[in-house]
Amino acid sequence: MKTLFRNPWIVTMNDDFEMIRNGFVYVVDDKISEVGSDPLRMAQLSLEADSVIDAADKILMPGMVSAHTHLFQTFMRGLADDLQLYPWLSTQVWPFSELMTEEDFYYAGLIGCLENLKTGATSCIDQHYIFTSLNNGDRIFEAMRDSGIRGNMCRCFANIVYYEKFREEDQDRILNDIKRLHSEWAGKENGRLSLSVGPLNPWGVSPDLFQKTKQLSKDLGIKFQVHTAEDQDVVEKTAKMYGGMRNVEFLESMGILDEDTQLAHAIWLDDHEMEILDKYRCQPIHCPVANAYLADGVARVPEMLKMGLPVALGTDGPGSNNAQDMLGTLKYTALMHKNHNLDAHIISNKDVLTMATRNGAIAMGMDGQMGQIAPGMKADILLVDWKKPHIAPVHHPESALVNNANGNDVDTVMVNGEIVVRNKKSTKIDEIALIDECQKRIEFIKSRM
Repeated sequence: MKTLFRNPWIVTMNDDFEMIRNGFVYVVDDKISEVGSDPLRMAQLSLEADSVIDAADKILMPGMVSAHTHLFQTFMRGLADDLQLYPWLSTQVWPFSELMTEEDFYYAGLIGCLENLKTGATSCIDQHYIFTSLNNGDRIFEAMRDSGIRGNMCRCFANIVYYEKFREEDQDRILNDIKRLHSEWAGKENGRLSLSVGPLNPWGVSPDLFQKTKQLSKDLGIKFQVHTAEDQDVVEKTAKMYGGMRNVEFLESMGILDEDTQLAHAIWLDDHEMEILDKYRCQPIHCPVANAYLADGVARVPEMLKMGLPVALGTDGPGSNNAQDMLGTLKYTALMHKNHNLDAHIISNKDVLTMATRNGAIAMGMDGQMGQIAPGMKADILLVDWKKPHIAPVHHPESALVNNANGNDVDTVMVNGEIVVRNKKSTKIDEIALIDECQKRIEFIKSRM
C-alpha cells in the first residue's frame, strides 16, 4: 500500500527540528519512504500512490507515545475526585477493579486505545496490574489488536500484601505468565504489539522478585517499568521497609537500574537519587496531569533533561487524569515547569515534543525506528487540523501543537502504515456502540460496590 500526504505543514522532529511548509510525506507499506517539498516530485508520487490524502489544512507530525497509562481505568474516570493517591487507590480503584470481569477489561482497554488514538497517541505503554484472572492480560492485548494502536502491555504485579488478597500473586505465577504473554503476543500484528515487565512499586514487590523479573526482562530483551517516588507516602513506606533507603537508592541496591529501566513519575527524588539516575541513564516517565490531579508534586524534569536523560511523557491512567489526551498534555507539561520554576525559558516547545515523540520511541524500545518524520521510520503519523479559531493564525506549527491544540483537533491517524482514524472517526471500531456498551458495564459494576 502506497499513501501520499499532500501539502501538510510538517513538524519532522528530525535532528535539525526541521519544519516543511506545503511538503509531502510518502508512505510505502509500514514505513515512510520520502519526505520533501518539491512540487514536481509530489505530482509524480500522486500518480504512483494507491491513496492520496489532501493535508493542506493540517499539521503533520510523528505519532506520540503515551509511555505510562492504565487502560482499565477508563471505567473509573470521574469515579472519585479530590483524593490523595493511597485513599484514591484503596477506597475506589482497587475495590472497583476487583469486580471487573475479563470482558470488562477488554472493553475498558478498547475504549482506552481508541481515546489514545483520537487524541494523538499512536502508541501507548499500558501498565496493567489487575490479574484476578490470568486472561486479563490477553484481553488487553486483544483490545490493542482490534483498535489498531501500537501497544505495549507492561505486565505489572505485586507479591507483598498491602490490600486484599486479589492483588497478591505468587512468584511462579508471575514469571510464567510473563513468559507466556511474550511467547503469544510479542511481535504480533506486524510488530505492532509488544510486552514489557512492571513491578508495581518498591513496597509491593519483594527484592527477590524484583531481581528475577529484571533478569527475565534482560533475557527477553524487553523494557522494565516501575512506579517510583510517586508521592511522599511511597518514599516513607520504602524507607521504613528497607533501612531508610529512598526509592531510587533501593532500586540501585538490587542492581536493576540501567538504560532499559523506566521510572514512572519519579517525583520525590533528592540530589543523590538524581546522581544515580545520571549514572545508570534510566528513563523517567513524566505524567504531569495525573501528578497534579492527585497533588503528588512536581518532578525535576528540567534538570533531568539538562542531564540528557530521555524523559518520556505519559498521561497515567484515566482514573487519575480523567482523560488520556496527549496533545493536551503537551501544554500542561510546559506550563507546569515554567510556573513551578518561575522561569519561562526552562522548558521549550522542542523539549516537550521530543519527550512525546523521540523519547517515547525509546520507551517503546524503538529508538531510531519511529518518532520522526523521516525516510525509513515507521509510518506512525498524525494530522492535526490547525484551521480553527483556537489555533489559527499560526506563526510556528510547533507552538500551535504545544500551546493551542488538544485531542479534539486530531483529524487523521496512521499506525504502521494503516489509517486507523480518518475525519476524526475510527476506521476499525463502531464508536457509538462501544461507548454504549462501556456505559452499561460501569453502571452494573458500580451497583455492586
